[in-house]
Amino acid sequence: MRTISAFVAVFLFSVSGLLAEEVFSGPQVGETLAPVVAQRAIAEEADQSFDLIKRAGGKPVVIVFVHKVTRPSVGLTRILMNYAAKRAEDGLTAGVVFLTDDPTETKNWMRRAARALPKNVPIGVSIEGQDGPGAYGLNRNVALTVLVGDKNKVTANFALVQPSVQTDALKVATAMVKILGGEVPTLDELGANRRARPARRRSSPRSPGNNEEE
Repeated sequence: MRTISAFVAVFLFSVSGLLAEEVFSGPQVGETLAPVVAQRAIAEEADQSFDLIKRAGGKPVVIVFVHKVTRPSVGLTRILMNYAAKRAEDGLTAGVVFLTDDPTETKNWMRRAARALPKNVPIGVSIEGQDGPGAYGLNRNVALTVLVGDKNKVTANFALVQPSVQTDALKVATAMVKILGGEVPTLDELGANRRARPARRRSSPRSPGNNEEE
């Protein structure tokens, strides 16, 4: 009897520990996607504002909010957005929004690191500072918040404290496929197993986050 009681106690303690570690950031599944306005930092359209939710017009959308610039966060963002760009012909709108308290320095870093950033999707800096859109309730303690949505509602939310290509890329890609149709890509098809050269930079922006390159 004591053995059973001890097992139950350990099980409950483990479950409570897992629940305590659950992290939330941004609107949850079923909640409405409010406007997300950002300013471009790269190409001829630099400093031009764009709204990803307006662009989507109620159709499928995926947004990556970058809270902290690290090699894992930038690497995962690049892989997800490169895949999203391939699904644009299926009606997917995608983009990246950096959250920062120093937009000028972050834009300068983005220009220097352009080769490491995704191609063929809009990339910008939030006009609403490090906390991002007020209606979103984003958590600045995570590295990335990835939102997948359709019909102006969230269909999947990923609050990633320690982003990992091997762990997270397929999860997010699966959420995209769920609203777009088709087959879930493999890690190889996502390009997750290719070694990319990290962008060198002479100085780190003071934000988003601590900007450590791990």
